[in-house]
Amino acid sequence: MGPFAAVVVDALAAPPDPELRDRLGPELHDRLRAVLRERACAWAREVAGERAGEAAGARALGALLEGHDGPVLLAAPDVPGLGPHHVRAARQDLEDGVELAFAPAGDGQPFLLVLARAEPAWLAEVGAPFDRLARVAGDPRGPFGMLRPERRLATVADARALRADPVAPRELRDLLPATL
Repeated sequence: MGPFAAVVVDALAAPPDPELRDRLGPELHDRLRAVLRERACAWAREVAGERAGEAAGARALGALLEGHDGPVLLAAPDVPGLGPHHVRAARQDLEDGVELAFAPAGDGQPFLLVLARAEPAWLAEVGAPFDRLARVAGDPRGPFGMLRPERRLATVADARALRADPVAPRELRDLLPATL
């Protein structure tokens, strides 16, 4: 198995929640999203070094990953719990012969995709529901990996849960008002 490429992909994020923006105010909301994105990008850089990047969606991935022949990690920018445990699990799945693995968020959509290679047909489906990606990847009875789920920080309920979670990243908890 070659080295990972890791990309933060906006298409894997939850849609913006206007209620969260209203409750936090535009400035704090944008700051929170920027901190989340920087955390995801730092994770990608730690995993992949110079093979880390950012992409809005599936179209940009092809160009970004051109020439990379190793495994690929694609992550949403809105998951505070993204961490090294996901990389270890992804590596183990790939070593076990899994071609495609994912980590679901509470909304049932993947926030992390693990691809054995930068297959153009797979990359074209990034952001689509997982069942569609699985069909494109091959036999749905074949081995798919499932990594640890995490909660997004996308809604008021997510923000309240994160604020109350003593093991959540302190920098994010501190950004959130106690009176959400």
